[in-house]
Amino acid sequence: MPRPSKNILSAELIADTALKLVERNHDFTIPGIAGELGVNPSSLYHHVKGGRNEIINLMRYALYGRIDLGGATDASRPWQDRLRSWIRSYRESMAQLPAALPLLVGAPVDDARTLEIYEVAFALLSEIGVPEDEQVDVVAMLDAVVLGSAVDGSAPSPLWRIGDLDLPHLRAAVARRDDEGRADRGLEMAISALIAFIEASVSAPRQ
Repeated sequence: MPRPSKNILSAELIADTALKLVERNHDFTIPGIAGELGVNPSSLYHHVKGGRNEIINLMRYALYGRIDLGGATDASRPWQDRLRSWIRSYRESMAQLPAALPLLVGAPVDDARTLEIYEVAFALLSEIGVPEDEQVDVVAMLDAVVLGSAVDGSAPSPLWRIGDLDLPHLRAAVARRDDEGRADRGLEMAISALIAFIEASVSAPRQ
């Protein structure tokens, strides 16, 4: 295959192309990337020697590079506001390409950008007073909210299509609030619940 006439092959271009394929097909292959770029698959390995795993890391870096950590690291703000900022910024980035999430969460986290994002979260939990032996579980809870909300944000509106089924409670609730703001309202409720849980946890007496 001829080399691309306009784009110079690079790791960043490969990652961007992989993201486009994931958005279109919910996955990517190295031959698929090569076909999109008009090169031989072997040419990609000059730029991504680690193959598929390295491309996934590059995809993660591209997405996570959009996360603004400024609000989460501003020591002049209450920790509750900083935690809200971390969650919202992370979710906003992930919601841009929810189809990529199964690939990203299915690979170990070993790239500097992603580790930095989690370092901010763990530093904040330490400052709050969350015990070290509970911090990983709390971050898993944060991930569940962030990633779940990112996927939920791609759901259609209205979500529930009841038709003629005899489901009176669901029908009544849907008529009131099943609109485009549903996922965002759910996220804000989850954030409030998370903060309340952490507040209660750090104030509870320790054995």
